[in-house]
Amino acid sequence: MVRGFFKVLNIVALIVLLASCMATYIEPSKYWQLTFIGFAFPVVLIVNVFFLLIWIYKRDRFGLISLVAIVLTWQFIHSTFAINFNGENKESGIKVISWNVKNFDLYNWSKNLDTREEMMELIKKENADVLCLQEFYTNNQLFHNLEYLRDSLGYTYVYFFPSVDLRKLPKSKLQQTLWKKGELHQQWGVATFSKFPIVDTGNIDFKNSFANDCIYTDINFNGKKARVYNVHFQSIHLGYDDYATIDSLEENQTTRWVPLKNIMRKMKRAYTKRSLQTNAVAQSMGGYSGQKIVCGDFNDVPVSYTYSTAKGNLRDAFVEKGLGFGTTYANKFSLFRIDYSLFDSGIKINSCKTIRKQLSDHYPVVTTFSL
Repeated sequence: MVRGFFKVLNIVALIVLLASCMATYIEPSKYWQLTFIGFAFPVVLIVNVFFLLIWIYKRDRFGLISLVAIVLTWQFIHSTFAINFNGENKESGIKVISWNVKNFDLYNWSKNLDTREEMMELIKKENADVLCLQEFYTNNQLFHNLEYLRDSLGYTYVYFFPSVDLRKLPKSKLQQTLWKKGELHQQWGVATFSKFPIVDTGNIDFKNSFANDCIYTDINFNGKKARVYNVHFQSIHLGYDDYATIDSLEENQTTRWVPLKNIMRKMKRAYTKRSLQTNAVAQSMGGYSGQKIVCGDFNDVPVSYTYSTAKGNLRDAFVEKGLGFGTTYANKFSLFRIDYSLFDSGIKINSCKTIRKQLSDHYPVVTTFSL
C-alpha cells in the first residue's frame, strides 16, 4: 500500500519534471503557467533524484522510469548545474565582464558609502577588454561614471544607450552649492565599454518597457570583428513587502494569499514581457551572419523560454567552463543563475568565473575567449 502510494507520487513528480522542461519551448505570453514550473526545476529535480535513490535502495525496477526521465532532461540539468571537474580553464585571451551594477549603489542600498569606489576598484583590478554593464547610471556632477571609466580606466570606446534621461534643476541651496554647473543631467541605461575600436552600434527597442534594453556593438578585435549584444531583460520588480512575504515562506510561517498573489502577478507580467523582448533579440541575431557574443542580465533561470530562445545555437561559457550552480543573483534566490555570457561556435571559450563579491544585487560574470 505504502509502496503504491510512493509510486503515484513519483509519477506526479516525473510529470512535473518533464513539464518544467517544456517551459523552454512554450512562449510565456501564450501559456505562462509553465514558466512557474520551469522556475522550480532544481527543486523538482532533487525530488526525482530522491525517488530514484529510494527505488535503488529497494531494488525496485520502477526506478528505471525515474532514471530514464532524468537522462532525458540531462541538457537542462547541465545548463542548471555545470560539471567541469577536469576542464581546462585558463584566463587568457580577450576578457569580458558582464555585470548588473545596480546604478553603482546610487541610493546606498548597501548601506556602505564606499560601495561605488569598491566597484570601480574591482573593474580596475580585473582589467577586462570589454565591459557590458546593465543598470548603468551616470550624471554630469558627482557621479560621472561614464567619464571615469572612459578617461581614467582606459575604456576609450563607449556605446551608452540611456533608457531614462532626466534633466532637472537643483532645488535646495545645498544642492546648488554641490552642483555648481546648475543643471543636473542624469542618465540610466545599458552601456558597453571597450578597449578595442567600436565600428558600429545599434539598439533593439523593447517597446513594452521603458527601463530595459538591448544594445549591440560591432567591435574590431585586432582585425577580427564580433558583434557584442548587451541585454537587460524585464525585471520582476519585487518590493520590500514582497521580500517580507518570501521571508515568511522561508521561515515556515503562515502568509496571506493576497501578497503571494501579488508576487505571482508580477512574475507573470515579467515573464510575458521577457518573452517578447527575447523574440526581438533573437530576430536581430538571426539577421546578423557574423560572430556573435551575448552578455547580460536575463532575469531568468536556465530552464526558461528566455534563456533557450536567446541562446539558440550559441554556447554557454559557464556550462562549458564553470562548476556548480554558478549563482549570479546575490539576493533571496541565492542559487539562481540569471546572468549569462553566450558565444558563437567559432569562438573559443577559455575561462568563465563569477566573482562572489556582493557590491550589487548581481555578481559580475568574467569570461575570456579567443577569436
